[in-house]
Formats: sequence, structure tokens, C-alpha cells
Amino acid sequence: MTGPLDAGAGPHVAGLEAPLREALERSLADRLAGRPGAELNLDNAFWGAPPPRDLGEALTRLGPTGVNVVVRVFEHIRDIDPALGLWAQIRYLRNVWHGGSAGFKVVYAEPAALRERLDGHVAGPGGRRLARDTVLGAIEHQRGTLLRSLASHLAAMLRGGEPRDADTWREVHRTDEEALHLCVGKHEPRPPELDDIHLDWRSPVVGVDEATRRCRYGFVISLVHWSQARFGLGAPVFPFQDIDDRIAARSARSSSGRAPAEWEVFVARWRDARWRLATRGGEGAAEALRWRRECEALEAALGAG
Repeated sequence: MTGPLDAGAGPHVAGLEAPLREALERSLADRLAGRPGAELNLDNAFWGAPPPRDLGEALTRLGPTGVNVVVRVFEHIRDIDPALGLWAQIRYLRNVWHGGSAGFKVVYAEPAALRERLDGHVAGPGGRRLARDTVLGAIEHQRGTLLRSLASHLAAMLRGGEPRDADTWREVHRTDEEALHLCVGKHEPRPPELDDIHLDWRSPVVGVDEATRRCRYGFVISLVHWSQARFGLGAPVFPFQDIDDRIAARSARSSSGRAPAEWEVFVARWRDARWRLATRGGEGAAEALRWRRECEALEAALGAG
């Protein structure tokens, strides 16, 4: 939702880190130019509307939560691989989503080269690294229903084989915290649903089996992670969306057509701040949670309104 006090994402595009901004600009420019493979780029920005005129307008249509998710994924990749060799393998960003996990579909520049780099166990500051999933750990990212995937992969799971449709790698850093998950499809031509990069809110990884170079998982946290990723159970609050929803709901039920002055001041401050926060990734999301607490407290003080 934008308004007279909200100029959208445009003024903040220049503040994005250059590699991220360049990937977004390339994704939009090549879609607008009709280049092969770019048909689904930044797809949220094209739903039910004319093509965006520039990147600022495209990101405004993604919304603050979508923009924040993109920035946070970039931050995780940068922290794992400060040289940004991994990021350089992202040719295009496609549709963005958030819920039980959050991320975006991608077009990789060179999938084979990406696989080699991922298997190199890229290690970043603070012990961050990547490791391949086992077949079971990758099962949700195969084609078809979960039951069919389990049935077709049973032999591979018992023998330590390979996933059929996509290989996946997880960030190995802190168990039960937000972590990166990269999925790379194995078929050509490439089905768009298999290539994606996303954040899991509660990582099930407890370490790496150095013999197999695969992830090791905690049993209980794996169940928690699966129920969250699959069904959204216990998914985190998305503060940008939540605050905007609260503002819209209060406006809709206002009988006088004018909200209390304290509420209008908060709304003006929020609309002035939210895009700046959205483009600041994890730090901005943490600050937005503080805004949400302020919003809740103000709603309680003002009553139903």
C-alpha cells in the first residue's frame, strides 16, 4: 500500500548492494526486452498490472516483505561466500514468496559450474558453509507429490543414492535458526519449479558427515522444520505485511473517516520508514519487529477505533 507519504521502493534502489541491484536490473530489463528464458522474471511485479516502468516500480509491486526477503537471501549468500562467486551464478530472479519458507525462483547462469562451487563446501566467516542434503533432506524439492516422491526414492534412501529431480544444499551454521537452502534441478530443459533459493526459518542441520559430505539432521528439529516449511506451522510474523494489514483494517472500520492523531502520526512515520527498512535485510526486519510492537501497543491504547 502506498500513499502520499510513501514514495515506494524507488528512492531506496540505489542503496541496495551493487551485485544485488545489478541482478534485479538485469532480470527486469531482459524480461521487458523479451529475451528467451526471462519470461517469468520478477513475476510478482507483472501480476494484474501493466509492465513496471523501472526497477523502483517493480520492487514497489513486490511489496516491502518481498523486497526484504530478496535482500536477506542475498545477505546469506554474501556471508557464506564473500567473493560472491555463488551470487554470480544467479542470472535471473523470478517470483518471490514468503510463508513457511521465503525466497525466489531463479535462472542459474551455469548450473554445472554452480554445482561444482556448491560441492566445494564454500566456507565463509564465522564457520558458515554449505553441504548437500541427503535424499530424504531433499525430498520436498522433487517433482510430484510428497508420497510419490517418497515411494520413488525409497531405494535411493536405503542405498544412499541421489535425488531424482533436484539436488539441494543447506547452510550449515546454527541449528534451529534462519538458514539458506539452494535447489538445483537436474533436468534439461529446466522445469521452472525446481530451481530456487530460499530461507528456512528453523534449520534442521546439526552438522556434516565428513565421510559422505552430506548434512546431518536433528530428529526433533527436523520434524519442526518440516511442519513449518510444509504447512506454515509456527512461521514467523512478517512485520511489514502485518503492520500494513493493521493500518488497512483500522482505516476500513473507522466510522468517522479520521483516525486519532496518535495513530495518524504513527502511520506517517511508518510509511516514511518501511522501504528503508525493507532494503536493509535482516537488520531492517529486526527493526520492523520493534515497529510492530509499537503498533500493537498503540492499538491497545486506542481501543477498537
